[in-house]
Amino acid sequence: MLMRRFALAMAAGSTILVACGANGNEPTRTFTVELRMEDHEDEYHYVPVGTVPDFYVGDQVTFQAVNDGTLDHDLQVVGPDGLALETADAVAPGDALTVTVDLDDPGIYQLNCLVDNHLTEHNMQALIQVNET
Repeated sequence: MLMRRFALAMAAGSTILVACGANGNEPTRTFTVELRMEDHEDEYHYVPVGTVPDFYVGDQVTFQAVNDGTLDHDLQVVGPDGLALETADAVAPGDALTVTVDLDDPGIYQLNCLVDNHLTEHNMQALIQVNET
């Protein structure tokens, strides 16, 4: 259950990059989370690089992902309501992508790879928990 381990890794940790907003229209905190996209045989994964912070409603997170695999990969962030918040186009091996989202609601957010059957057959997904403030 690598997906579960990644979800736990995303929930545990400390700050990577923090900045405070000045008013209610700006994010409370801003983070950058680095990821590696990997594919080995039948296992495809998003792997966090370094420590990942705890997330709270009002945070903004930028996912910077480098494709360390042999196949193209993309990144879609889906909110707890099941709606896609942002999707980055697929990148080739060795390339990188960036997705920034506001964490406006508590719950589980999904990071999905939508290329071919990467999500449906290879379970290329990671989960992050966003807590109330």
